[in-house]
Amino acid sequence: MDRRDFLKAGSVAAVMTTGALGAKAATKASTSDAEISRYAPTSLTPEYYFDQDKQLVENPEQRFAFSKCFGCFNVCGARVSIDNKTDKVLRAVGNPYTLTNNAGQPFTMETPPKEAMLQLSAVSGLSQSNRATLCGRGNAVPDAFEDKHRITQCLKRVGKRGENRWQSISYEQLLKEVIEGGDLFGEGKVEGLRAIHDNPALANPRYPDFGPVKNQLLVSTSSEQGARADFLHRFVKESWGTPNIGNKDSYCGHQQVAGCALGCFDAVDEMALPQVDYEETKFAIFIGTNPGLSGNGLNVGSRRLAKARSDRPDFKYVVVDPILRSLTSEVDNGQGEWLPIVSGGDTALMFAMMQYIINHDRYRRAYLEAPSQACADAIGEINYTNATYLVVKEPGHPLYNQFLTAEACGVGEAEIKMVIDKATGQLVTGESEQPAELFYKGKLAIGNGVELQVETAFSLLKQRVNGYPMRLLSERCGIPVAKIEELAKEFTSHGRSVAIETCTGCNASDGGQFTFAMIMLGTLVGAHNAKGGMMHMGGVGYAAMYDIYDGPLYNLMDFEHTSLTGYNAERSGDYELSHEYQQKLAKGINPYPAEQPWNNTFVQDNSGELLVAHANKNPFQFKAWITWATNPIYGCSGLQDQVEDSIRDPKQLGLIIALDPYINETNVFADYIVPDSLQYEQWANSRMWGSEFVGDVACVPVVASRNVKTAHGQEVNMEQFLIDISKAIGLPGFGDKAFKDIEGRDLPIHEPADFYVPLFANIAHTGSVLPSPTEEDIAFTSVDRVLPLFKARLKPEEVGPTAYMLTRGGRYERVDERYEGEFFNPMMRMDTQFQVYNESLARVKDSYSGEYNDGQPVYDVDRFWDGSAVRALWKVNEYPFNLSTFKLHLRSPYSVALPRITALGETNYIHLHEDDAAKFDIKDGDRAQVLSPKGKHIEGIVQADKTVARNTIVVGMGYGHWCFGASDLEVDGQVIPGIPSRGTGVCPNPFNIVDPSRKGASLYRDRTFGSTARHGVPVAIRKV
Repeated sequence: MDRRDFLKAGSVAAVMTTGALGAKAATKASTSDAEISRYAPTSLTPEYYFDQDKQLVENPEQRFAFSKCFGCFNVCGARVSIDNKTDKVLRAVGNPYTLTNNAGQPFTMETPPKEAMLQLSAVSGLSQSNRATLCGRGNAVPDAFEDKHRITQCLKRVGKRGENRWQSISYEQLLKEVIEGGDLFGEGKVEGLRAIHDNPALANPRYPDFGPVKNQLLVSTSSEQGARADFLHRFVKESWGTPNIGNKDSYCGHQQVAGCALGCFDAVDEMALPQVDYEETKFAIFIGTNPGLSGNGLNVGSRRLAKARSDRPDFKYVVVDPILRSLTSEVDNGQGEWLPIVSGGDTALMFAMMQYIINHDRYRRAYLEAPSQACADAIGEINYTNATYLVVKEPGHPLYNQFLTAEACGVGEAEIKMVIDKATGQLVTGESEQPAELFYKGKLAIGNGVELQVETAFSLLKQRVNGYPMRLLSERCGIPVAKIEELAKEFTSHGRSVAIETCTGCNASDGGQFTFAMIMLGTLVGAHNAKGGMMHMGGVGYAAMYDIYDGPLYNLMDFEHTSLTGYNAERSGDYELSHEYQQKLAKGINPYPAEQPWNNTFVQDNSGELLVAHANKNPFQFKAWITWATNPIYGCSGLQDQVEDSIRDPKQLGLIIALDPYINETNVFADYIVPDSLQYEQWANSRMWGSEFVGDVACVPVVASRNVKTAHGQEVNMEQFLIDISKAIGLPGFGDKAFKDIEGRDLPIHEPADFYVPLFANIAHTGSVLPSPTEEDIAFTSVDRVLPLFKARLKPEEVGPTAYMLTRGGRYERVDERYEGEFFNPMMRMDTQFQVYNESLARVKDSYSGEYNDGQPVYDVDRFWDGSAVRALWKVNEYPFNLSTFKLHLRSPYSVALPRITALGETNYIHLHEDDAAKFDIKDGDRAQVLSPKGKHIEGIVQADKTVARNTIVVGMGYGHWCFGASDLEVDGQVIPGIPSRGTGVCPNPFNIVDPSRKGASLYRDRTFGSTARHGVPVAIRKV
């Protein structure tokens, strides 16, 4: 669009994000339509207005409803206006009951919806504290419904896979063909889902521990869709019974949430990702992200940042990132500062800061000296750490590199650890209520004449961070020593009121180690759960806090589950329990290294790694692949050329079924496409990323689906397809006896409402039962349109509380008092023992070397699976730059389908520092190629200036599509032309490096968690 049209559209967006959806405090008597049109010529007609008595008057041509936004993975609450004649969503804005949308003060659920709209309107003064907004993506989402490349009918491929040629078929024909198989494409027999599931033979006798033939079904999914994702997991694991389900997390930010958890729990399979407490934080560090970007809520984060900057002159923050983004100004050195870092240098910075803090005694000593919760309580701390626990360093001892236990000392159980009392110097249990020694290293008598070499966890940490000269760490991260020291001083100058936050921007091969170290910084100053510190409970929903599937009314998982046997194909598990390991031992062969990497930390469910296993035919190739709401070929770094041939060939992968409203770079290879519903057409329940209180956004379909219907009149979507597949094959958990109520009565699942209605009822009745809404609430929020579905499935007394939740767009627990003294309210705290030494990690072996992992963060150069250094293979003189990618504010891999988003920028750029560019005779605006060591390149326009770290090339994500509407689509012989704006720019993922130390197809991985790494990799540049 041209500038004038863009500004007009922008005025609409501005109107749409205010008060009563653009309705100025006015009446029909005082303001005519002509006058409104004069000042806002592109504005939509308000769905209601307030009269002179402040009574809400509805527009009879429109209706109002609460829903969810899925413009990104934050999943905010939304309220929408719908045209009654066309059944189209006209506008979307924020839900004022949710913290992610109303950052000032969310309305209580007791507030009637009409009263909430009054409080948002100009009649009430458009208070800064009450503005329930959606970001630009949320405002643009309605564009997707009329997109000419949207798929609304069942399709079967014509010609070869990947040609994007299709014919429409009935839903019933599609079901029959994918279930029964046959010579479906004139290419030979295709094995149907029934035969795959019912075959009890081993998928590959050479690898019996990977299970039967039914495990040769691969399902790729989006884990961010809450209850919809849970529905699909139910089908995959409990009904079908395959462990081979993959999602995008492990090639997105999985390594960072898993790495954070290493510092929070004595476990290797937990998740954590702290957020900044903007309201009270004195100093915050954002590393690899910008405040409010990629994950922690663009709506709420950006608004809270702006408020902190404007209202609190004592608030400061630093953004540590290879590229200067828009929320921090290069010249803003008063409150916010940008600190450029070389991509992949994040762990080095963490180690350098810890070194300075520990060596200069700038840590919270009393907090770290508390060995137990009782001791922490006595000194006014809310949590404690294992900093004083003694680690056995006696080689050959059974507890080597593990904690000294009370059992080993003959004074208690193995679960109890030992410390040295600070006052007496005596060996005591970690249950002591007295402070313990923070530093100890030496021989210690533990009884029966036994002496062991031991060292406290904190002493080991000091030794670890001092193992590298500050100069070396500075060179690695590209930040001067003086600046590192300044950063460390500032971070330790405000007590607990400091925080550090990251999200997806540090995905190097040591990303898990980086976040482990990042959490350690918070631990050093006691910032966890503290007022102004680090909040760990953001984005926690009812599914995580309560057992909503086996809830107070309905036991949705109460059915006979299909047995789940065998490892998944990406080898998540303990290698030493595998058939391969045992066979090698039996033959007298050194079992290390394994044939392929195993991962015994966090089971990652990486779609990319599962496809790599398929390409390598190890442990087997998949017979069928169902993909839903995901796009690994586009999104997984390094994947495309590793696996595409094995996907394209029907002889290698017999059946591919896509459940999606769009044809993307992955499902373009499908044999069949089942249209899925778009967000306002869906049943949904999900946590909201960025919300600080427990809460779920919940919605029913508020507009009719555009999708084709079944012969029985049901809308075709992901859920209906899985229900019908399961019923046809005879899988449990669907059909007549799908689950039970609490009285043991069998209940069916024949359509999506059969699952979601009882789920909503469980949530509404969890804890304190919600009240019933008024008839006015029900009518105003359009819940009356679906109320018959609830009355048909629930007991009469259950309907009211469940409907009440929907009249508010979800359920949200409220915390009236944010703080309790110097800490968060208990509902907002993650009460745990924070880990200076993670003993569970120290028990996990590397599947190549056979060596145990370290229990503390490790700084090292980037390495491949076999331990060889990346830079030893691809030297700096050949590949002088490190690559980094970043997520833009509004452009994403999925927002490419939204014209109001693509209009914001025709292309992304190859960003590098102007001095680096000059070395290669490149200047701003030139075209250049970025070269990967695996022989691939991307070509684009250079943006060369001073807003990029030296020796780093940065490319934004979300551009460079070759499908998703960018290319021509043929259906029933009719060509739908591609939209050129969707194919502009470059996608850096396909050209990125893989791991040459692995056999066959591979991905470059995080060394701790096996997640796909994409940052810090060597690249070169040349002018075109």
